[in-house]
Amino acid sequence: MMPDLWVQALSLPALSVTTPYTLRMNLARLLRTSEPAEAAIISGLRSDIPASAFLAGYQVAMRAVDSSLSPEQWACLCVSEKGLRSLSEMSTCIDNGVISGRKSHAMLADSGMDWLYIIARDQSDLVCRRVKAGEQGVSVLPSDPAQPVVPELAHHALEFNEAHVDSHFHCADAHNEINKPFRYHEDVMTILAFSGWCLRMSDSASDQSKLVTVMQALAGGYRMSSKGYCLEQLNAFEALAEELMTVAAALPAAAADYWQRDRRLLVMGQKARSIIRQRLELSAH
Repeated sequence: MMPDLWVQALSLPALSVTTPYTLRMNLARLLRTSEPAEAAIISGLRSDIPASAFLAGYQVAMRAVDSSLSPEQWACLCVSEKGLRSLSEMSTCIDNGVISGRKSHAMLADSGMDWLYIIARDQSDLVCRRVKAGEQGVSVLPSDPAQPVVPELAHHALEFNEAHVDSHFHCADAHNEINKPFRYHEDVMTILAFSGWCLRMSDSASDQSKLVTVMQALAGGYRMSSKGYCLEQLNAFEALAEELMTVAAALPAAAADYWQRDRRLLVMGQKARSIIRQRLELSAH
């Protein structure tokens, strides 16, 4: 049976990335009153398209990067650099509180984000510092042609020219403390939000008992303090992914078109999750 809060969410008007202020305020209220996984699910249940669900789920996941981030504020994590094959080759650097370099992907960097969380080199260490979006020394570069998935959430390259970092946030060992764990948090929050959207779009949402059950299983084991997947959470994620694909195959035509385009977001992490599974299974024996 679907929880009462989910049923209530389905009865409310849809939220959309095209009306970001309304989406922001509703998500802020959820972040203040709900556990993270529930916030992601309910945001998905109220989303009009997958991009709206993804943005909400991503913002929930960003609270694993910085738990003090205000519920009303949006942020993105900036790691990628063009041609980067290993984090040891990262060229973006921080020196005396200013950051210089270039990042190749930052969601809604030209509008919508309040903070940019940047993983960069500080001498021989990788650290994470944050910079205000629009800070002097931060340039949003012209975007490439729209990305094939969630094009409503434009990703831009960023150039930093001695932009001052915020003194209130600093994380050392950023690869192990933020970069690796964030993959897990983003995975879980995104698939829960997508699943909520899929329920909203389904012609028979009240009949999707198996989807509801596997959503609850993944959400029930989620902890924002986690540093990554355990085998139980990985199994729960894959069970939800399988059921989500089954339910989505029967979506009405308009929703199915969105799903076929944007479901690749879930596929992108399959290789990494396969490697994680091998490691977890080896350590279990």
